Amino acid sequence: MERVALYHNLEYDSSEEKNPRLIFYNDNDEVVKTVPVKKMTADQISDLLDSLGFYKRSRKGEEVPEEFQNFPLRTPKDEL
Repeated sequence: MERVALYHNLEYDSSEEKNPRLIFYNDNDEVVKTVPVKKMTADQISDLLDSLGFYKRSRKGEEVPEEFQNFPLRTPKDEL
């Protein structure tokens, strides 16, 4: 999950190794969507995050431009 660390405004919690999942929160810290990722490849997870508008750094430690600080642009929907 090294690749996940490149995404801004995303945290990965590995404590649920049997049922790894992405949990999306809104600005009020309310869960808006949970996506199981156990059967997904790293490329599929990256594609999902990219499609939702998460900013991806090119390398760890890279500064996130001001205009991308509050991204993602799109909120996950139930059809995911």
